Order: sequence, then C-alpha cells, then structure tokens
Amino acid sequence: MDFLETIRKRRSVRRFTDDPVHEKDLMAMLEAARLAPSPKNEQPWHFIVIRDRQEMDNLRDMVNALLDAQIQAAENKAYKKSLKNRRFNAVNVFDAPVVIVALTRPYPTADPEKQPIFNQGLQAISAAIAQMHLAATALGYGGCWVVLPLELGRIEIEAMLGVRKPWFAVAMLSIGVPAEKSSPAKRKPIEEIFTLR
Repeated sequence: MDFLETIRKRRSVRRFTDDPVHEKDLMAMLEAARLAPSPKNEQPWHFIVIRDRQEMDNLRDMVNALLDAQIQAAENKAYKKSLKNRRFNAVNVFDAPVVIVALTRPYPTADPEKQPIFNQGLQAISAAIAQMHLAATALGYGGCWVVLPLELGRIEIEAMLGVRKPWFAVAMLSIGVPAEKSSPAKRKPIEEIFTLR
C-alpha cells in the first residue's frame, strides 16, 4: 500500500472480528513504533502488549467498576447521564484481540518534577503510537488510540499491569481486524489548517 494511501485509509476502529493479529504483523507494528523519532534519540517508550483474554476482561471489569463509582457519586442527573454515555468508549478497547498499553517516562530535565507543557517525552511516544497505527493500517488491521480508561483509573491500571516508576501509562491502543468498513471522517478543508508566510 502506498504511504499516502495508508494515511488516507487509517480510521479509528472500535469493533473487531475474532481473527487474530499474526505475530509477524504485531512485530512489524512494534518495529514501526521503535523507529519513531525522539529527542536526542532518548526513545522514551515501552509497550505492554496484552493478548490474554482474561487479563483484558479483568481490566474491563476494573474500568467498569471505576466508572460505576463515578456515576454513583455524581451529584446531578445531567452529569450522571454524561458519565453513562462514556461507557462504550471506556471499555471498547478491550474487545480487540490485542491491547497495547503505551508507557513513557519523564523526559530528562534539570527538574524532572517540572515537565514543560511541550513535554518531549509525550511528543516522542505520540510519534511512536502514530507510526504503530499506520503500520496496522498498512497490514490490514485497525485500531483506536484511547485514553479514557486511563483517565478513569491510570493508577489502578498501572498497578494491575505492574508498571513501576519512572514509567507511566499515557495511552491504550486496540489492534485487530475491523468488523465493518469505516466511512471517512470529515476533515477541515486544507486551507483552514495552515498559514503561509
């Protein structure tokens, strides 16, 4: 597949068939992530690749329980409804045959506790995730880059997965064979997204 065609075909996929992700394809996706650019070639990333259905079910149960607790504690009906509407997006990542948890660590600075808003570690892991998703598309798979489960319970998820400092989770990726064809997402006209000087 041509590179620009791959970019055009990439979609956020949330429903998958039962087909497996082949080992060689998974390794190719991880290789695409490994080759991403990073400042000073720090490569501040690590990926936890989950293929075990029981582990995914345990993560789903925990995220559901955390969301239920927030719904229970919500003080008004509108907020409760808003939280209930987030359930699908909070747990659909666990429907895929492969879930990849992307970790990074604080970028080396004079004061690691004060990461700048343009945090270079987050920029690097984002590039790696993007390349992984493009590789998945090129190989006939799809997936979705999600953060909602981590918003609901990053500390709990990290504990379940055995993540140790200085590493921390920043995203989860679902990878699998799309169950349906996705229609193109509406994009802004190209003239709206740049300024020539």
